[in-house]
Amino acid sequence: MAQENELRKLQLAELKIMDLFTEICQQNGLQYFLMGGTFLGAVRHKGFIPWDDDIDVGMPREDYDRFCDVVDEALPEGYVFRNFLKGNESTIYYSRIEDTSFLINDNSARIKRTRYAWIDVFPLDGMPNNALIRNIHKFVLLYRKLALQYSNFSTVVNQDLPGRKGLEKFLIQVGNTIQPERFFDTQKCLDRMDKTLKRYKYSDSTYVVNFLGAYKFREMFPREIYENIADYEFEGKLYTAPKDYDTVLTQMYGDYMTPPADMDKYKHHIDVN
Repeated sequence: MAQENELRKLQLAELKIMDLFTEICQQNGLQYFLMGGTFLGAVRHKGFIPWDDDIDVGMPREDYDRFCDVVDEALPEGYVFRNFLKGNESTIYYSRIEDTSFLINDNSARIKRTRYAWIDVFPLDGMPNNALIRNIHKFVLLYRKLALQYSNFSTVVNQDLPGRKGLEKFLIQVGNTIQPERFFDTQKCLDRMDKTLKRYKYSDSTYVVNFLGAYKFREMFPREIYENIADYEFEGKLYTAPKDYDTVLTQMYGDYMTPPADMDKYKHHIDVN
């Protein structure tokens, strides 16, 4: 029960961050969408998945870049925006808004870290319209992600994430053996990821992807999915996401209305301080 109460405190702190995020989007005319488990929680639970400990949102690349330009001045004291382009985040590509008054212990990677309550903000990027070039681009993106994760292997890779496929488990075993941080420069990996993701413009692309989410190309959809949106209740408030939730969630989760077995539930291994 105590652990459940701690998780709920974290969820409530993240809802406050979400309020700040959506207010900034509204004030600047920026589009956003609930993503991943947050979208699933809105559809299945009208709020957080009971065991989930974060909020995920996505934005079309043009809106995402604009958000990164305006967010710092809009955040009140005690909240911080982290993004590698601003020089205050050295391990991940996508962005986070954090509440620095809420400390948590992150035990998911080999090296444990102290962090803050957060929400993740992902860019949605265009994919090539030609099928062959799109497949080549997929391969390049996968390599860029592997290199980036290897460059921070000890601090960012969740060793015990449920549902990993055989190849991912093998790559983690390799990482534990060879200490790959020696071979990859994180800043160069981030810069190359940025250049590759931005190669195809969102508004010109038939398909767009949240490549940096947990599901990689299972989060690639026709752009029109994000052009027809609806409001969804989440913890008593309304947030926007694709109207065709069934297409999105089926592709990502399969039978999304049936909760997974306990052993397959996604866990970040977070403890609240």
